Amino acid sequence: MNWGTKLVIALGLFMSFIIVLSMRMIFSEKDDLVEKDYYQKGLNYDAEYAKVQKTQKDGAEPIISIGLDKQLDIQFKKPSKGVAKLAHSSNRDYDKAFEISSDTGKVVKLKLDELTSGYWHLELDWKSDTSSYIYKKKVYLR
Repeated sequence: MNWGTKLVIALGLFMSFIIVLSMRMIFSEKDDLVEKDYYQKGLNYDAEYAKVQKTQKDGAEPIISIGLDKQLDIQFKKPSKGVAKLAHSSNRDYDKAFEISSDTGKVVKLKLDELTSGYWHLELDWKSDTSSYIYKKKVYLR
């Protein structure tokens, strides 16, 4: 077999590889890069950005700590009520949302026993007094 034949075989294999990857991409039903409600999130982006900026301006960032027993402690500056969302980095099916309320205290404790270990994106959306805030942080559960 001479070098020309080997070159044609290698080129054919490479073209087959590219065609298979293209077909797989085209007929894939799952696309993790696009959120299901991306249009609505785009419309609400300005309001969300204003809440994030207000959190920084008012110094309302909560103190977040994770215990060894998979308990998430969130300490707010003032009594608060809202939602805590935990989104898993690799699988959307693991995502959880928790209603939070510190009532008269300032600490909220969440049990995270059912969550898998790994990196999670924590988003806190809460209201204290008359102000609304959003705080985002990446956390690691063991």
